[in-house]
Amino acid sequence: MSLSEIKNELYKKDTDEEILQHTPSEFDPALIASDLKNKQAEVEDLWEEKKSGLKPENKKMLKIGALVAAGLLLVIGGVVGFYKIRQSFFASERVGMTIAGPTEVKSGNLVTYEIKYKNENRAELKNVKLKLSYPESFRPEQNANFTESGTTVGEFDLGTILGNAEGTVVFNGRAYSPKGNLIKIKAEMSYTPSTLSSEFFVSDQILINIISSPLMLNVNAPQNISSGDEINYVIEYKNDGAVEVPNLRVKVEYPERFTFSGSDPASAEGNNVWYVGTLAPGQTGKIVVRGKLEGIRNDVGLMNVAIGTNDSGAFVSYNEEKVQTKITASPFSIAQTVNGQTELNLNAGDNLMFEVNYKNEGTIGLRDVIVTEKLDSPVLDYASLNLKDGGAYDASSKTITWKAADYGGLKNINPGEGGTIRFSVRVKAIIPIGSVSEKNFIVSSLAKIDSPDVPTPLSVNKAIAGNKMDMKLNSKLILDVQGFYADKNIPNTGPLPPKVGQESTYTMHLLATNFSNDVTDARVEITLPTTVSATGKIFPENAPLNYNARTNTLVWELGAMSAGAGITSAQKEVAFQVKINPASNQAGREAQLVSSGTFSAKDTFTGEDLSLKLGEKTTRLPEDSSTDMKYSVTN
Repeated sequence: MSLSEIKNELYKKDTDEEILQHTPSEFDPALIASDLKNKQAEVEDLWEEKKSGLKPENKKMLKIGALVAAGLLLVIGGVVGFYKIRQSFFASERVGMTIAGPTEVKSGNLVTYEIKYKNENRAELKNVKLKLSYPESFRPEQNANFTESGTTVGEFDLGTILGNAEGTVVFNGRAYSPKGNLIKIKAEMSYTPSTLSSEFFVSDQILINIISSPLMLNVNAPQNISSGDEINYVIEYKNDGAVEVPNLRVKVEYPERFTFSGSDPASAEGNNVWYVGTLAPGQTGKIVVRGKLEGIRNDVGLMNVAIGTNDSGAFVSYNEEKVQTKITASPFSIAQTVNGQTELNLNAGDNLMFEVNYKNEGTIGLRDVIVTEKLDSPVLDYASLNLKDGGAYDASSKTITWKAADYGGLKNINPGEGGTIRFSVRVKAIIPIGSVSEKNFIVSSLAKIDSPDVPTPLSVNKAIAGNKMDMKLNSKLILDVQGFYADKNIPNTGPLPPKVGQESTYTMHLLATNFSNDVTDARVEITLPTTVSATGKIFPENAPLNYNARTNTLVWELGAMSAGAGITSAQKEVAFQVKINPASNQAGREAQLVSSGTFSAKDTFTGEDLSLKLGEKTTRLPEDSSTDMKYSVTN
C-alpha cells in the first residue's frame, strides 16, 4: 500500500448512519489507542523489512514517511474517536412510540387513545411532531394542542423531548361507520437528535372494528317481481343510542334499470337524498320509495341505503343496509301505451288514450284472468274516464278492474293468444296547486294481469306480470297582457279615443304565471305593429326589458321562475309605454297595440322546452274602465 492510499484510507469519513452501526466497544479510547499502536508497529515492521535493500538516502525518506503516517493515524484516530464518543449519546432504536386503546367500538361513541413515547438516549430530540392519520369516518374531538390540517390528518407539536424522558398524548374521537367496518389510525413521530442533523421517524398504528351502530336501518322490498312491475322500498330508521344525532340524512343508491316515480316524504336532493335532521334517542322514521324495476329473467336488482351526514360536502355513512329483488318469469306479458307511446310528458288538458296489451307467453292455457289498471294522480279528471271495453272503476283505490264478465277474452287465454283493452281519461285543464310543495306532478299507471293457474313458488312472491308508466306533467305558462290609458305608474297623454294623425300613449302590463314546475330561461317577446312604438318608459325602471326599434320588438328576460309563481306567490309583472299614431285606414275600428308575442321557458322537471303564443291586443281595453266605448279610431 502506497503512502497516498494510506492517507486516503485514513481520511475516509463515516456518514451518520455508518457511525451509528459501530458497536459501543468501539467507543473505548483504550481500544482506539491500542489499535493505533498496532498500526504504527505494522508500519515500522514494513520499514524494517524494506530498508535493508535501500540506499541510505532512501532509507531516510522511508523512515520520515513512516513517522508522518503514524502521526496521521494518531490525528485521524482522535477525530474518529471524538465522533464515536459523541454518537454514543444517540441511537434510533432507543426512541419508541406506541398507540393503545379500544380495538372494538360502537359507531358514534366517544373513544380515547393513548400515544406513549420515550427517549432512552442521553441526547435531546428536537422539532418533535406527532402526526395522526385516520379515515373520513373518524372525527377527532376535544384534543388539546391538536391541529387538523385536513379531513384525514392532524398533528401534535411536542417541541423538544429531553434525554431519558417519556410522555403521553391523549387522542379522542368518534368513529362513524357501518357495523363490521375496519378503520385504521396511524401515528408517526418525526424528530431530529440534538447531536445529528438528520431527521428520524418512528410509527405505530391501530385497527378498530366497528361492532355496532346506534343508528338502525331496516329496508323492506319484494323478493321477486316481474320485469316492469311496480316496486316499493320501505326504509325504516331509528336512533337506538343514548344521545341525539344531528344533521342526519338518508341516501339511496338504486338498482340498475330502476325508474323512480315518487316517495313519501318527498326527497330533498334529486330523487335519492332525504333530510332527517336531528334524531333523538329512541326516535324513528320511515321513507317509502316508489318506482319500477326492469330486467331479464334472474336479474338481481341491488339497492343500498345509508344513513349519515354531510361533512364538507362529502357524505359520511353511519350505517348501511342492502336489499335485493330478483326478476322472475311470468307466463303472462303485459304492456301499455298512452297515445301510442311508451314514454311521454303530459300537458294540462291532454286527453290520454290507453291501450293495455296482454299475451299468454306460457305453454298452458290460463283461465279466469283478471287485468287491473291503477291510475293515481291529483291532476287526472276521473269524471272524464271512458271505459271503452267495460270494466269497473273503484274510486277509493283509483283502480280499474276487468274480469271475464266484463271482457269475454279473459275467460280463457290459450298459449300465444292475447288481447287489447282500451280506455281514456283527461288531464285537468287547471292544475290544483294549494301550496309551494305541490309541484312536479306525475301520472302513474300500473297495469297487472293474473290468473289462478299461475303457480306460486313456495317462500317467494307470486310472479304476477305488470307494467308501469310514469308520465311527468309539464308546467303550464300563462301570460296576461293588459293595457291602460289611466295608469298610476306611467301616466298617458293624447286623445281618447285615438284620433287619426294624432299621437296617443297607453301603458301595457305583462303578467307572467308559472304553474307546477320550476322553469329556467323564461323569456317573453312582444311584437308591436308598425303604427305603434315603445317610448322607453318602463316600470319598474330597472326591469330587464329591452326594445329593438328596427324589429319593433320588446324582450323581457325573466330567467328562473319557481313553481306556483302567480298562484302561491306573486305574479311576475312589468309595464311599458307605447304610442300610436293611427292612419286614416284605421278610422272607425279599434287599433292594434300589440300584434303578437311568445312566452317560452325550460321545464327543469320534465326537461321540455315550453312555449306559449300570444294573440293581438287592441285599443279595446276591458280592464280599464276609463276607455269604455272609447276604443275606435276617429277622424
